[in-house]
Amino acid sequence: MDGSGSGGGKVFGRFTERAHWVMDLARVEAERAGHRYLGPEQDMLGLLAEGQSRAAGMLRAYGVDLAAARAALAHLAEQGEVPAPRPSDAELLGSLGIDLDAVRRDTEHAFGVHVVGAATWRVTRRRGWWGRRVLWTPLCGPPLVAKRALWLASEQAQALGHDQVRPEHLLLGVLEDARQPAEPARGSRRHRQITAHVGLPTGYQGAAGLLLAALGVDLGQLRAAAVIEVEGVQR
Repeated sequence: MDGSGSGGGKVFGRFTERAHWVMDLARVEAERAGHRYLGPEQDMLGLLAEGQSRAAGMLRAYGVDLAAARAALAHLAEQGEVPAPRPSDAELLGSLGIDLDAVRRDTEHAFGVHVVGAATWRVTRRRGWWGRRVLWTPLCGPPLVAKRALWLASEQAQALGHDQVRPEHLLLGVLEDARQPAEPARGSRRHRQITAHVGLPTGYQGAAGLLLAALGVDLGQLRAAAVIEVEGVQR
């Protein structure tokens, strides 16, 4: 579900540098839109923001550019399909004079990135002093609700014998997730708590398909083209 702790390492371990950059840009796009989560729709915006990959070129060939995608996502927020803009943890703490990035840097410098990641992962999975679970902490970063799409991307790369996950695999994973979303009922209680925490509507299964539909793109056609593109990626 989320990208912190050991689970995140399993998802991102085979990503190329460019694929990591796409995910960084997806987080920037989420912050820009005032979204406190990272879903498949932000991954798609990350691909467009990166702009240089074959995946980005394919999206542009289907008439999907970054400005149009941002506008379509904002319209989905107005319709209640994704959350309306909300202040990020960094913005809320900043209003109190706390620099979250500085806190993160100092903590990671003192204890190490992996130790801080493991600690934030553990603290959200045990009960607090009064029997209440800490659902999320600012140091965790935005909850990753696109994990299935990223897993599908990794599965596709492995099935084709590709050693690494590239932006083209990311696009295919997002499209496959949109084509056949997981059943909402299979989500854990923690998953439901986190989606509610970040303002996602009940039954949210990712909005990449809705985003493409709003832009007049046929999901099936784009996915078929993405399959051909991914099959042509060099190992």
